[in-house]
Amino acid sequence: MAIPSLNSLTSASGKIFVPDEISTALNLLIRDASCVERLAKHVKMKRNKLVRRMQSTGVNGYWVDAMATKTKDAPTFEPYELEAEKMAVIIPLEDQLIEDADTDLASVLRNDVVGAFAEDLDSAYMGYDPTAPFADSLSANVPAANIVAYGTGIDLAQDFNLAMATVEANGFEITGAIAHPSVKAILRSLRDTTGNPIFATNLKDEVTRFAVYGIPICFTRQVAQAGSPLASEILLFYRPYVFVGDRVGLQISKSNEATLTQGTEADIHMWEQDMTAFRFVTRKAFCVKDDDALSKITGVHL
Repeated sequence: MAIPSLNSLTSASGKIFVPDEISTALNLLIRDASCVERLAKHVKMKRNKLVRRMQSTGVNGYWVDAMATKTKDAPTFEPYELEAEKMAVIIPLEDQLIEDADTDLASVLRNDVVGAFAEDLDSAYMGYDPTAPFADSLSANVPAANIVAYGTGIDLAQDFNLAMATVEANGFEITGAIAHPSVKAILRSLRDTTGNPIFATNLKDEVTRFAVYGIPICFTRQVAQAGSPLASEILLFYRPYVFVGDRVGLQISKSNEATLTQGTEADIHMWEQDMTAFRFVTRKAFCVKDDDALSKITGVHL
């Protein structure tokens, strides 16, 4: 969906000028730009806190004798909770810049804001942002038994296999992975026991563009490289148990009458200074249903 230019939209003070369908499109751009958002299971939230139930056990069949009483059974369900948190930024721009821009200022939405929100969300979901409001993260929630130190096996292919095995022992499958782009250099040289590469590239599919052992893997620079043993972790997980809650899309409003306070710096008076403030707000939730569905390889380095 095309995103309109900022200078073509209504200038009513504080008016939300992005229709719902465009707000949804912007939210999808964030999802495409974020590794965790792309790989997680999304839940649409109609309120800030949502408690849902997921089936944990199914129904069994039982052998019985003729005319005997049949055994009763029923599925069981376990709750999980999502609580939306707000992320926002206000960007003041000179009206002259908006009016005389050489390029379409919709790029502010598409590149700067969408990209920044996606990076911040990835950092928070993975557990590398100390200011993140979420209780769960892909890194911090990994049980000690599911952590594999880089070099445990003969190569990264074996370490990857060991990390997958820790989750499989708990009854789950690894169906998604996230790593720093620098890890690609190692993956490209790895082969399975038959000599075939375990790292594959598919440029036609954005979701599974890269895969290891057939598992979709996404690369982001938001994976922490500093510190030990966190440096360049590879995070692995069972995607159906990693939830992102979408409370709203990316909401945008603007005002040329607001006054922006900037701490010790001088206030900005939009009307008097021929400026317009653009406010971007989204609300997201994050939850890991079962920590045993997570594993990671730590300390991966070239």
